[in-house]
Amino acid sequence: MSVLEENSGVKMDCKDSEKDESRSCSEGPKVKPNRPERFSLYDGDHKVLVMDDKILKAVPKKTYISPAIISVLASHGTAAPGKNGTPVLLAVFDGELSLCCDKDKGKAKPSFQLKEKKLASLNSLQETARQPFIFYKAQSGSRYTLESAAHPGWFICTSCISGEPVRVTNKVGKKEHTEFLFQKVCRTEMSP
Repeated sequence: MSVLEENSGVKMDCKDSEKDESRSCSEGPKVKPNRPERFSLYDGDHKVLVMDDKILKAVPKKTYISPAIISVLASHGTAAPGKNGTPVLLAVFDGELSLCCDKDKGKAKPSFQLKEKKLASLNSLQETARQPFIFYKAQSGSRYTLESAAHPGWFICTSCISGEPVRVTNKVGKKEHTEFLFQKVCRTEMSP
């Protein structure tokens, strides 16, 4: 705890702790539920999710690879009965492209999509319009699964093959990875 927090009773959030170089974001107070948290996601093969020409892909982590920053925001509203996990909304590009699981017209199966919807505006949508953007984040050991709220039984997944786009599957435990490690990220901003 910093001197500011001890003496003033003021709680610092992630942005405040960025100014205090002696603390890392992971040691700081919890982010408020109405503000997005930022993470890098890793699959079961330790591949990291990256953006490549507006396509989310999983590639081996290397020092020169810049992971996609996934913004995670709690979705308000009622959770589906019998569903484990927390309903969340997910986005990349500072919340500009939201992750979605929906069916395209004429298609029988849902697909993973990145839609140009701002993360901050999703909670204001009506429940039916917001549903394709909601995923149930459920713990599975030290990792988490992300199940579609609009299409129960369909999970965000990565391929065992490096460089393949992220997609959704209803075949858990087969050739795709459906469990992810969420590594907290704190944006460091330079002061003038």
